[in-house]
Amino acid sequence: MLLGVVRFVDARRLSYTLANNMKEHFSLKDSIYLVIGELTLDLHNNYNFSEIEYSVQNRSVRLKWSRGDGDWVDITHPKGVELIYSEVHRYEFHRRDPEMPFTEDDCLADAGFWSDDDWADGVFTISGEPEPNWLRAFEFQSGAIILIHAKEAKAIIQS
Repeated sequence: MLLGVVRFVDARRLSYTLANNMKEHFSLKDSIYLVIGELTLDLHNNYNFSEIEYSVQNRSVRLKWSRGDGDWVDITHPKGVELIYSEVHRYEFHRRDPEMPFTEDDCLADAGFWSDDDWADGVFTISGEPEPNWLRAFEFQSGAIILIHAKEAKAIIQS
């Protein structure tokens, strides 16, 4: 008879250890602006969130926005943008508020971070570098939240 020690592991903590130091090849400023080099795009006012794609096989998440058609939107801005997260270690989708109209599903409210630590309460932003165990968070006006932790992320601009 083989005797051994059984150890219980918190899977969330394990995934954080595996996913340390996510590298994003862009920045998100003031909760709504995507900055890629010299280009700054307002994802709240000028772009509509259009699609999320999660590939189990590729361990990737793709978020897509398309340029809005309001008269305030600069038509010289790119037609769309995709954020592609690769080698995803953790992906979550928190449900939308059923009381909100569906027209709020495509409007980004906040791009920030998420922590499972007791002190954190929802999506938050910081001015410095994130902790390695924080997840990238995208919250929409409908209350839906997308959480991602991956090895790397890049932005693709659609002219």
